[in-house]
Amino acid sequence: MTIARQLERLFAQTAGPQGRPVTLQEIIHRMEKRGISTMSLSYLQQLRSGQAENPRLQHLRALADAFNVPLSYFLDEGNEPTSPIEHKLTKEERTIALRVHGLSDGALSSIRAIVELARKSEQLDDPPQSSRGK
Repeated sequence: MTIARQLERLFAQTAGPQGRPVTLQEIIHRMEKRGISTMSLSYLQQLRSGQAENPRLQHLRALADAFNVPLSYFLDEGNEPTSPIEHKLTKEERTIALRVHGLSDGALSSIRAIVELARKSEQLDDPPQSSRGK
């Protein structure tokens, strides 16, 4: 997995203030607050977009600390998404998924019911129609 994909995954999974996805500036602020690295906002954007591909170890350590993941997250080869659908999620889908974090069980149940109704209305879970018996 490339550094850009790893970062994109972390940005999608890391909540910032009010439960929304964390921003580039918030990650830079975390680093500055902890005194762990001097990384510019533009360099972090280049890493995230794939324009820069070979960060120094000190930058990887700073990113790991800012995202609260072990350094091995960036160094190990086994960091592929746990499910095939995870890397297919759109930015909007990831944003919605992050926004449910922290909601009560009752609220989550209501949201799940709405999602199930939407999937049913768009026939996303119906089995394929067979031509048999027609």
